[in-house]
Amino acid sequence: MSFTAISRSLLGCRTKSLSVTEGRRFMSQMQTPATSTPIKWSASTTELVSRLRDQQKYYATVVVKGRPFTVTQNDIIIMDRIKDLELGDLLSLTQITELGSRDYTIKGQPFVDPSLFNIKATVIEHPDGKLFTVTKKKRRTAHQKVTYHRNHYTMLRVSSINVTKI
Repeated sequence: MSFTAISRSLLGCRTKSLSVTEGRRFMSQMQTPATSTPIKWSASTTELVSRLRDQQKYYATVVVKGRPFTVTQNDIIIMDRIKDLELGDLLSLTQITELGSRDYTIKGQPFVDPSLFNIKATVIEHPDGKLFTVTKKKRRTAHQKVTYHRNHYTMLRVSSINVTKI
């Protein structure tokens, strides 16, 4: 059983097939087309969001694969490898716990509503980490075993953070 991510027309990347465990985590990161009616915000909420929109720079606390990252525009996120992504793929990040600027902040409970913002990230590299040496040894014998391993990472560049007009 596999999940299929959003097609190229929506995200600017080709269709991906994910395993069930990665699919559930990864699909929550991707923006799905809105099928429900738009939310009607109160006047005070609209005023506060417009104040936030007037600011020049934004930051966001993004949750990717269960880990929070505080990012601004053009920041690089180094995270554990996501095998189904390729270089140049464009992601729309929707799990945001906090969105703000120097003067104003929107905090989610637990996440901020995705209709308030638009955050895009691009896959720029799949680097390998440094080489680790693991030595296993038995006492009082000549038995010794040496293994090596590298951690694999995915690097994302946050290309845009925008607060939408409501």
